[in-house]
Amino acid sequence: MATRKLLLLGALATACVLAAPVRKCEELASTSFAKEFGADVKIESAKLVAATANLPELCDVRGVIWPEAKFAVKLPASWNNRFQMVGNGGWAGVISIAAVDTAVRAGYAATSTDTGHDAQKEPGATFAYPGPNQTSPNNPNAARKLIDHGYLAVHETALLAKKMIRAYYGSDPQYSYWVGCSTGGRQGLMEAQRYPEDFDGYVIGAPVLNLTGLQTKSIYNYLFAGSGPGQIKPEKSQTLSKAFLDKCDALDGVKDGLVENPMKCGFDPAKDLERCPSTSDSPACFNDAQIQSLQKIYDGVRDSHGRRLFPGMPPGGDGAIANGFNLGETFLKFIAFHPPAGPDWDYHTFNIDTDPARMAATSLAIDATIPDLTAVKMRGGKILHYHGWSDPGVSPNMSIEYHDAAMKTMGAKETDEFYRLFLVPGMGHCQGGPGCGNVDWLAPVVDWVEKGIAPAVLIGAHVERGQTTRTRPICAYPNEARYKGAGSIDMAENFTCAGPTQ
Repeated sequence: MATRKLLLLGALATACVLAAPVRKCEELASTSFAKEFGADVKIESAKLVAATANLPELCDVRGVIWPEAKFAVKLPASWNNRFQMVGNGGWAGVISIAAVDTAVRAGYAATSTDTGHDAQKEPGATFAYPGPNQTSPNNPNAARKLIDHGYLAVHETALLAKKMIRAYYGSDPQYSYWVGCSTGGRQGLMEAQRYPEDFDGYVIGAPVLNLTGLQTKSIYNYLFAGSGPGQIKPEKSQTLSKAFLDKCDALDGVKDGLVENPMKCGFDPAKDLERCPSTSDSPACFNDAQIQSLQKIYDGVRDSHGRRLFPGMPPGGDGAIANGFNLGETFLKFIAFHPPAGPDWDYHTFNIDTDPARMAATSLAIDATIPDLTAVKMRGGKILHYHGWSDPGVSPNMSIEYHDAAMKTMGAKETDEFYRLFLVPGMGHCQGGPGCGNVDWLAPVVDWVEKGIAPAVLIGAHVERGQTTRTRPICAYPNEARYKGAGSIDMAENFTCAGPTQ
């Protein structure tokens, strides 16, 4: 490749090489990628889009990979020689254009897929439902759509985007990055586990990595906390949060409305909550059944023999204590079982002893639970995994257990060389909450991949109405932020990262 000038890439502050197109954008529409790519690809449009106030000049390519996986690839006129693919949320079904545009503004060639279905036409998990007549389905691509949603559409779109990059710029990307949270976090881990050659660096946020387990949790929790005497109504969340902070806030050395590690404070609903009189209920107290519901939610999913099947929710993320029921219900109706249960399935019939085993085939297609990431390490890949401690629906304990399993599989020192986990006190699902969850997650991955600078501490901010009101160090797990004892508690410089305490 010819020598080109180096560009300092804005917030990334990393040297990179600019490249310009070697052919016209419109020519991509008539380029056949099927033979080289190995799949049926239809390019529906390739248009050169003039620069706007929000985006640089770019080539916008849209199309479909068989059978129904739509994609968008955006190729900026001034390219930083990097490729970025962005993930989806929920059940996907839409192309993540806003995230693609964010990448393009930073100079990346970027792409996203809808994972093979249309969320408006097939809401929830209905995209994987063949129909009531299994022998003559009205959705004949249902089985393939499940696989596409699980992993294949992302992989094929990544491969196709790289072929387009080579065709447009005349060279391959020097580095490739994945960025995603929630479903996007699961997709990124699935790539690392199945196709480690696709990306050099991964930003993995709050991954729904054990999707079958998470949806089982949603139904399990709702059965006792979503209705009946044990129901935890939203109006109780403020009382629950106050009791948790009263017990746990100051234990990390500073009373600031944040708890560095909620699992260490010993919050016990039976001891730390105001009990309602047996004949009454109000937002300010909890009856015996509600206390038992909370204990089960914090403890995790267990079968009738007491065996734990899925980790519990940490206290403190209680804004939606029975969060995820709608996602869980559509999953159990249309995806979980073979054949699918169908729209008439009643969640009251869920059997915690027998139904999880019936999801084994689905688990193979959609769960990203393989802890051996040796192939990522061998090719020099890096993974930055983050999760909010106050995530109300996706348990951060799931992320911790996966990270611990990876360390057990590959060795603690060996794992730490390429895979690190960051837990954010007070942050909700992917963002939000009272914590300092506004973090540039991609920049440290780029520095790690391209400069060998491993991230040990990141700086997070809490932003209100566009103003930063607090900053705090976000420490690589298992380290935790400790107040130095002097200075403003709203400034990261007055904290340090140290090993965990009991």
